[in-house]
Amino acid sequence: MIPFIIIYCLFLCCYFVTRVGKNIKYRAINKYIMAVMYMVYAIIKFQNFGLQSIEAILMGALFLAFLGDIFLVFDLNRGGDFFLGGNVCFIIYYLALYERTGLAFADYWFIFVIWFVIYAAFIICSNKFPKVFKFGKMKFSMSFYLASISMHGICGLGAMILVPTTAGFVCGLGSLMFMISDFILTTDKFIFPGHKWITRSNSFFYFIGLLLIVLSLGL
Repeated sequence: MIPFIIIYCLFLCCYFVTRVGKNIKYRAINKYIMAVMYMVYAIIKFQNFGLQSIEAILMGALFLAFLGDIFLVFDLNRGGDFFLGGNVCFIIYYLALYERTGLAFADYWFIFVIWFVIYAAFIICSNKFPKVFKFGKMKFSMSFYLASISMHGICGLGAMILVPTTAGFVCGLGSLMFMISDFILTTDKFIFPGHKWITRSNSFFYFIGLLLIVLSLGL
């Protein structure tokens, strides 16, 4: 595990450079290497589970995220479609994890309230300040996607609070970072474009989040 983490983080440091560079081929190769790394690690660790386990849902979510990484470099819309599907799978996984932990709806209803408050705040602000949230024709699709990633991240927060295992906490933290990365990406693309530190922050939260999620399979 430790050598994998070290090599992965070295490639992430390289990505901080290629992500804001002008050579899209270097950026793509760098990103694809990390995507293959987290996917291969997840597949190896999944051998400890079975296709009947809820971890199979998590693997489906990771595979869709992997496809999202592959396509996002060249096609934002196609990559976003895969990530949207991945978010749905992550949400289903966390709900199944709550059930396996023995939680009733009364134990985790608050996550839906948190999600509603966050999403409602986004909708109100984006409609009230259209010159700040410059979504243009992508307003509906971005609103729909942000609804899914918000629910995904808040479900991860629920796992951190309610699931009494190290794996549940680590996976939940990874999903929460995943959500933060997409909020940062939205800021980078539609609100304050052209700031390298924002772009790098997105990469940091996203790839560390994915790293935590796959590491949870081995805990």
